[in-house]
Amino acid sequence: INAEYGQLVVETWTLLKTKTYLYTTLGFSCLAFTVGSLTQWIPVYVVHASEIAGSPYSNSEANYVFGIPTCVAGFVAIPLGSVVSKFLEHYTPKADALINAVGMLITSVTLYVAIAAAPYNITVFWVFAGITQIAAFIGWAPNTAIILYTTPALMRSLAQAVNILFSHLLGDAISPTIQGELSDKIKEAFRDFDISISTCVALEYSFFVSCFVCVLGSALYFAAAENLVEDKARAADTVVSRRPTVVSARSRENSALNASAYLRDEYADDEASRPLIQPGIQGKSE
Repeated sequence: INAEYGQLVVETWTLLKTKTYLYTTLGFSCLAFTVGSLTQWIPVYVVHASEIAGSPYSNSEANYVFGIPTCVAGFVAIPLGSVVSKFLEHYTPKADALINAVGMLITSVTLYVAIAAAPYNITVFWVFAGITQIAAFIGWAPNTAIILYTTPALMRSLAQAVNILFSHLLGDAISPTIQGELSDKIKEAFRDFDISISTCVALEYSFFVSCFVCVLGSALYFAAAENLVEDKARAADTVVSRRPTVVSARSRENSALNASAYLRDEYADDEASRPLIQPGIQGKSE
């Protein structure tokens, strides 16, 4: 067991030393940070901003309407990211990283416009909120592709697991709390104003943190693009050896019994030619 944990630590450290993988994981964490904060706080912001704009939404209406562009963006942007990647790879081998970098840069700009426009025209907000989500989601498929082809074949499942862990740990697991705490601090400076105004302004300023995080994520993906070709070639040439797993006698027996049952079904019509597997006996490959 200790040997297995030791190898897990070594392989994880190897992944994090791969620049493309590290930058991609951190960049995707920035995206998760933004998506997490938007999911939690956009409906609350819409309720107060729409009241100021003169077309008030209730809580349920804000959540429902926000869910529509979210679903549409998910169905449209993720397949679109794959199509754009296939098209651009004919022109540059860095296409996947550049799609993410440009997508996050657009996300930061459109999010800023959407948040700033909401208290004046809620329709403009919804338009730019939809563009923001499409720009954010378009890089999800290319991001997965980067992880797969810049890590050795036997380490890809671990690479995906570590990427998912860090993207949640540094992203949507903490962003709603950070933005909420920041909003509360800002609201104290506007406590003499109407509740809708103070809440709207506080959330508006706190959303600018997500805009900055998107710019940071874009920079990380641009950095990943600079190392992508080299790391992809290195991963293709790398062979990872794993220690043989220590298997108990009972495990070997169960494996043999399962194999025997499989072969019995496969050779049901031809018992004479069915290979014989006995528990505890391992065959040798020629």
